Amino acid sequence: MDIISTLSVKPLHKSSVDAIVGDILTGVTDISTLWEITCGDDPRLAWHAVWVMEVLCKKDRKRLLPYRREIVEKILANRGEEGELRLWLNISLMLLPEVKEIDVDLLNFSLDNICNMRLAVAVRAVCIKIAYQLCKREPDLLKELQAVLSMLDLKEEQAAIKCVVKKVMGGLMIDD
Repeated sequence: MDIISTLSVKPLHKSSVDAIVGDILTGVTDISTLWEITCGDDPRLAWHAVWVMEVLCKKDRKRLLPYRREIVEKILANRGEEGELRLWLNISLMLLPEVKEIDVDLLNFSLDNICNMRLAVAVRAVCIKIAYQLCKREPDLLKELQAVLSMLDLKEEQAAIKCVVKKVMGGLMIDD
């Protein structure tokens, strides 16, 4: 079965995702084919392709480095599909250790959306993690992150947000 046929199956199973990742890692399938699918018009197919990219990134993140800027552009152009946005953010978070400079666009997106109650909790939690990882590179930015996090009413937040804020604030205390 070709990659498009595999990704078109509903529901897509983890074993199929793992098989595609295996094909990319062994050179049977080219990652550029997967990337082209993420740029296509079929939202379900694109979402499935992004899921494959997230799993691939966990196994060999360097393969996605050439696409890093385009991934950030996809995040910034967020077309409203929160599941896909979360996957792109997770990929960006995994790619951060491979990049030395601070991606200002990604940082601004993350800081701007930490308090965005219209976004899914999982998206906001990843935004906090990304902002923290980027702000650690420039200590002056940690104060800005701390200010944004202090705007959250933790009594009203979901457990995932409370947990990530607690971890980040603990890290901020250590970093001072």
